Amino acid sequence: MILAIIFLAIFLACLIFSIVRSVSLVKSPMVHVDYKSFLRTNGIIIGAGVISLLVASFGIYMWLEAPYEVLYVIQLVIGAILFSGSLSIAINAFIIHYYGKNIPEALDKWLYRLLIGGFVLAFISLFIWTNGFAPYLTYPLVNGISFTKGFVSPDNGKPNIAFYALCIIAGAVLVYFVCDHLFYKEYGKHGLLESTFYISFPAGILGARIWYVVGEWGKSFDYGRAMTTIGDVKIWAPLAIWEGGLTILGGAIMGIVVGVLFFLWRNKNLSIWFAVDAIVPTILIAQAVGRWGNFFNCEVHGEIVNLSSFRWLPEIVWRNAQYSSAAPTDLRGTEQIYLPLFFIECLTNLFGYFFIAHVFGKALGKYHEPGDLCFGYVIWYGLTRVILEPLRYGDFKMGENGYWSWVWSMIFVFAGTLLIVINHIVRLIIKKKKNTFEVKPYDTKLGIISTLIIVIVGGALLTTGLIMMISNKFEEVVEYNLFNGGLIILVLGASSLLTLGISLPILFESFKNQVTVNE
Repeated sequence: MILAIIFLAIFLACLIFSIVRSVSLVKSPMVHVDYKSFLRTNGIIIGAGVISLLVASFGIYMWLEAPYEVLYVIQLVIGAILFSGSLSIAINAFIIHYYGKNIPEALDKWLYRLLIGGFVLAFISLFIWTNGFAPYLTYPLVNGISFTKGFVSPDNGKPNIAFYALCIIAGAVLVYFVCDHLFYKEYGKHGLLESTFYISFPAGILGARIWYVVGEWGKSFDYGRAMTTIGDVKIWAPLAIWEGGLTILGGAIMGIVVGVLFFLWRNKNLSIWFAVDAIVPTILIAQAVGRWGNFFNCEVHGEIVNLSSFRWLPEIVWRNAQYSSAAPTDLRGTEQIYLPLFFIECLTNLFGYFFIAHVFGKALGKYHEPGDLCFGYVIWYGLTRVILEPLRYGDFKMGENGYWSWVWSMIFVFAGTLLIVINHIVRLIIKKKKNTFEVKPYDTKLGIISTLIIVIVGGALLTTGLIMMISNKFEEVVEYNLFNGGLIILVLGASSLLTLGISLPILFESFKNQVTVNE
């Protein structure tokens, strides 16, 4: 194990050294940079790091006294090489691409490809690498560090430094750097969000705790022995983040509200609409990273499912998913696992971010308005919760039976759509008052087509939902049944019909313009 620690330290030293060189590069005048020499030297440093991680991996293998099974050794070697190399290249490309100035266009394009491809490959190869160790590790995996017991796992102690917290912090920091780059592209300056981050992040943590306490208030839940009580009310429970229990919804609401207010106060010369469109969708990235805290804690999972349907998961994931911190049944050694909702939601959130940030706005084209991406996050978050909440294991559903959280998810879908519609209507009114609204030649045709589609699809969904709800008995339980299915379809239909508030005004203005022209 000492050998493994030494070479892991060498790998980290090589990674840090390469990062320092990249930082020095972006701080130097680019016209005087010898790129070939830089790439050659950094290539040697990264190569040394790859070899170091490979040696460290075999050191861990020896410490685990693992048998040298060919399939797992191959995964270990390939994973170690690809993970260490791609991660190092991606981080360095990120620094130079996002923070370098006057970089040759051809080189900058390659840097962007390297950072995207590098991070994707690092994510995939991490699982290939860990698969080499997976059969020989002890499960559940450690989920933090205790000052008295050392490394602890969900079944043998409570950590003072929890991996869950580290995942939340890592997600928040990653979001900061992504948003910082977006602001740099818009305003040509880094660090514009630094003070906002220092305020909104702790506000988000507090909001996540408060929302959790409110949602769980009806349960006979122990908010911690250290809580001060007045009668039956534990007045410090909403502040006791060290006791665990955080909700992303509450964190997002509080973080966004406090962040927006602080940003408005601190940056009066910057566009708040650009800020919310840039920042709010990236919260999905933080959520994706933060969900891995649930993986380490063996929590917020689904019901028991057959392993045969989930063999495609990384082995380290499904092996850890055979243990639950809440369910009484230990599935280790069986052919069953607890549905790993954290992994599903991680992928859903990452896809959601790229869809909102790179597809949604472009799909709206010239009809896109500032603020649409922010409200798109609200819809996406609500849809994710609507779909995943019924799959949760009972102990992880908020409120007496989970219905409280589920209904809120549907409200978010409707509210997000309503906010987009209001946003468009208000901006249309403002443009008309300023005489800046312009009717385009294709507005009539597009307005008719979009209105017909909305009426047909929205009306069909609304009618189907109502029929399903009327035909089936209501039960206040979060599960996929015909009544609840009808309720979901009803909300989607109502949300769809709301978008008539966008298409009809455009159609009306185009007809009005044609009448004026004919006169």
